[in-house]
Amino acid sequence: MADSILIDTVQFGPNDAPTHKYEIYGDDEKTPTWALIYEQNDGDWEKIDETLTFAAKDEQEEATSTMDYGSSDSLPDLRDLPAEARERCEKHWQDNFAG
Repeated sequence: MADSILIDTVQFGPNDAPTHKYEIYGDDEKTPTWALIYEQNDGDWEKIDETLTFAAKDEQEEATSTMDYGSSDSLPDLRDLPAEARERCEKHWQDNFAG
């Protein structure tokens, strides 16, 4: 996690006052692996003691190991993994925090 880069930050809640935000991190800008979750508390963002993980890295490693016959990196590039990570964050927020 030390070498991870911030890919995106998404916020959920009312448009004028988001209550939660998710910071999505990965090894590069195309491969999200985990997200930190923050909750709004008296105007400050406080980190929740929970991390949301994504299977993108495992799927990418599996795809490259099973496709030894040519361009092994082509399968993961067909999917928009950052968009899928944002959708997973929204589903997590809906399931755990939405009203």
